[in-house]
Amino acid sequence: MLHPWVEAVQQQFTAADNPRVAGPMAAYMKHHFPFHGISSQHRALLLQPLLQKESLPSLNDVPNICRQLWHLPQREYAYAAMVLMGKFVKKFSPSDFPWIIELITQRSWWDSVDHLAGNLLSTVVNRYPESLWPVFEPLILSNNFWLNRTAMIVQLRSRENTDSDFLTAAILPHMENKEFFLRKAIGWSLRQYARTNPQWVIDFVQQHESSLSGLSKREALKRLKNGR
Repeated sequence: MLHPWVEAVQQQFTAADNPRVAGPMAAYMKHHFPFHGISSQHRALLLQPLLQKESLPSLNDVPNICRQLWHLPQREYAYAAMVLMGKFVKKFSPSDFPWIIELITQRSWWDSVDHLAGNLLSTVVNRYPESLWPVFEPLILSNNFWLNRTAMIVQLRSRENTDSDFLTAAILPHMENKEFFLRKAIGWSLRQYARTNPQWVIDFVQQHESSLSGLSKREALKRLKNGR
């Protein structure tokens, strides 16, 4: 049985179904998912009344609601789940990591993985840095490259508090991997850390220049004036 909050979202999105727009949206996502054809702005308007304080579900219901939304066919429901998580992210703790990581492994694509790992999990990790190694180290050598990517980008919001030892551990096993999403994540995580520790990133890239892909190096040094 669907949670009432999920039913309310489904009712709003179904009424706004736009097949003319849904096709191009699905094509943009390589046809991994069907879409209702609802733009991000329209989606925000539809969700607005459901995100008011009096309409929000309880914190305890959020994991189940997000799982239900995640497995509805149209991709907009996953986006609604992520918006709902954003409303509660300040209340999340390491006890929420398992179910969020579970979502990362299901119906995985960059749009969901990057938001869950780089925004939501990264925000919680920044508040609970002691959870970084025990929770995310096992993801580094997972057979699921989306989990490898998660380990690389889970400190995007840590800035000067970034654990460079963990970042190194997350990157080193995958430097020569030909998977585009890993090469891009390596560069992204290094570029983000370069905002607060540029010399460390320059030194890292120089030290591993022969192993890092051109994409990873370009991304890592993109914003550094003296980067080569």
